[in-house]
Amino acid sequence: MTAKSNLPEAWLAKAEADLQAAELLLNAANPLLDIVCYHAQQCAEKCLKGYLVAHSVPFKFVHELTYLTRLCAEQEPAFFELMDMASELQDYATGVRYPDDDLDEPTLREAQRAVNCAKEVRAFVMQRV
Repeated sequence: MTAKSNLPEAWLAKAEADLQAAELLLNAANPLLDIVCYHAQQCAEKCLKGYLVAHSVPFKFVHELTYLTRLCAEQEPAFFELMDMASELQDYATGVRYPDDDLDEPTLREAQRAVNCAKEVRAFVMQRV
């Protein structure tokens, strides 16, 4: 039996769930903007990991989207197009999950941008797996 973590479709299914959660929370009466951004980051992360699994590329289990994007780009240089979005989403992995006096809560515009970035990463990856 193959572990789910070795199946690209398992990673992509989890990414879809994160995107769905982000969109639901974004469209709620009182949007939970920090959690929207977290789920957008998670969607992008799991899409990138799904690509890497599909191409049998080992990776560290980290939340660093720029690292994951670089690994993908070693397989297919077009992934460098995602680097700005990866960098933009990266801090939402941990920065919004814990109280931090130095970080401002994301704005509605930032949360919308995070969801759009996640969708772009997802579409990019889906064309390649």
